[in-house]
Amino acid sequence: MSAAYGYWGKILHIDLSTRSYRVEEPGEDFYRIYAGGGLMGAYYMLKETPARIDAFDPANALIFLSSVVAGMEAPGLARFSVVTKSPLSGGIAEARCEGGFGRSLKASGLDAILIKGKAETPTCLVIDGGSVHFESAAGLWGADTYQATLALSARLSADSMGIAVIGQAGERRVRFASIITDFSVAAARMGTGAVMGSKNLKALVIKPGPLPPAADPHSLQNISQAFLAAMPDNTLSMWQKNPPGFSAAADLSDFDTAYIGTNNYQSDLQVANSDFARARYLDFYKGANPCPGCPNDCIKYIAPDEQAPVQSCGIHQEVTGALGPNLGNTSLKLTLKANELCNRYGLDPVSLGFTLSFAMECYENGLLNAHDTDGLDLRFGNQDVILAMIDKITRREGLGDTLAEGSRRAAHAIGQGAQAYALHIKGIEMVSFEPRTQTNLALGYATAPIGPRYDICEHDWDYDVVSGWEHTLTLSRAIGIYQRIPMEYAGPDKVRNFKALYNLWSACDALNICIFASAPTRLYSLQDLTRLVAAVTGWQTSAYEFMRWGERRNHLMRIYNLREGLTKQDDVLPERFYQRPIDFGRLKGAVFNRDEFDGLIQTLYAMNGWDQNGVPLPATLYDHQLEWAEAYLNR
Repeated sequence: MSAAYGYWGKILHIDLSTRSYRVEEPGEDFYRIYAGGGLMGAYYMLKETPARIDAFDPANALIFLSSVVAGMEAPGLARFSVVTKSPLSGGIAEARCEGGFGRSLKASGLDAILIKGKAETPTCLVIDGGSVHFESAAGLWGADTYQATLALSARLSADSMGIAVIGQAGERRVRFASIITDFSVAAARMGTGAVMGSKNLKALVIKPGPLPPAADPHSLQNISQAFLAAMPDNTLSMWQKNPPGFSAAADLSDFDTAYIGTNNYQSDLQVANSDFARARYLDFYKGANPCPGCPNDCIKYIAPDEQAPVQSCGIHQEVTGALGPNLGNTSLKLTLKANELCNRYGLDPVSLGFTLSFAMECYENGLLNAHDTDGLDLRFGNQDVILAMIDKITRREGLGDTLAEGSRRAAHAIGQGAQAYALHIKGIEMVSFEPRTQTNLALGYATAPIGPRYDICEHDWDYDVVSGWEHTLTLSRAIGIYQRIPMEYAGPDKVRNFKALYNLWSACDALNICIFASAPTRLYSLQDLTRLVAAVTGWQTSAYEFMRWGERRNHLMRIYNLREGLTKQDDVLPERFYQRPIDFGRLKGAVFNRDEFDGLIQTLYAMNGWDQNGVPLPATLYDHQLEWAEAYLNR
């Protein structure tokens, strides 16, 4: 088919085992239904991969996806997704990533690159003008992402390239390894880098050409100008734009609200006068790493010292909580050094942080000893061991080999009741944003096919009657949220709010539109988002269609997980959140009642059009053009 507005109509299928490839050209209806991102990724995971295979089986697919709008010239469009089978959960993995690589992917002449098989030797894939080159990565295998990116840039000598690369962690199949782009912009969660390593694929390199045409460039330019003009009036947008940006999320904690967990969620951060107060970051600030076409400048370079390559020091919102307070680590400088190593080795800092905090709690309770740790005193707050353990995990050395499997598998290996300290959902480690005081987040953590993710929906904190942003309800009313609601409240009306918030950001994920630019608390309204899609694609779209992309993504990912053996029994929080109450502040005593929380999940199932086991009903599948997926369900 000829190129449409905003997308190319081409999906590249690559087999590394045979060094062959083909191009698929789906029709417009396919793009209208599946759009891109995790939605399109889930479609191909069901269609192209066998059920119940190991994540490291060559038959598993590793899919880099744009969308019908992603990569184009407007705020919030510099995103892409990586979808595969997670080596942590055995379910679907979706890692979304900002930065320049998403623009390169869109300018490749392709909408998605689906990679299967396993190369005989370490390999780089180079996409150039629609052709595929298989190049040796022998000289790069063993290099960190900084070294490999520099070497590839010099070897291929193009004016601009998109480089997605793994470090030593991905090569050694550390189950929470990341894929790194632009030196430090990570497709971080769920082990995508480990799958890439299992395929002997060191890097995917794209030499970009032109972008596809937009249907209405004038409207697209007007949308961009209006976005920029509105930024100063949005408190949250300016909080993430102004240095040090959203990496200082821990600063939202205070003496009154439990928001960031500490010591593996044994308590919560009281940030006042700590090293994680927002102003402390400015001593290490080295500038912004802007995304193409977007003025938000969310990702900042915050370097621990002068020896660190600044390009490897981009930091995301989750890092401080996971590698700082979660480990009892009170040093911002050490946290920033750990972040640099995560970027260079290709490690997910969140799973790393909660795997380390699991090991620390095991050590403090006598399940591990100095012999197990090669003499390291693995207690919370012992800052001397953090960097050493990162190295051990990356090299799979000693206890690091056990921890490289992730907290769930490590707990089974250690035994002696270690499972109580492994805070994961579906095998995916927790994030550091407190669920006991935020029931929307808790529902998302428990039920999302991709496990706990801090941006699964807008945080309850934002809507709280005490702490919420002053502008929160302005755009939220368009999705049916009319009143503030206590962040800790649990009830069916909270489930109703969660469903709307979750589907909205799920639609953004399906289109690879950055949630840090989007409704309900950033600048794009739901109406703006539909105008954006129309300006790029020329489609006569609507807010109804936009939200349906989000719902369809959730249904299809759920079906994939059901096919792989995940059930409603996996929609559960770690035991700690049912047993240990919050221990300070105005929400002291907050804890989940198991029966009450299970009732909220059942309410959500019903609202979604799923049965009591969390299986989408046949009518729900027909409602979303997914009746073909019935064949993948064992009712």
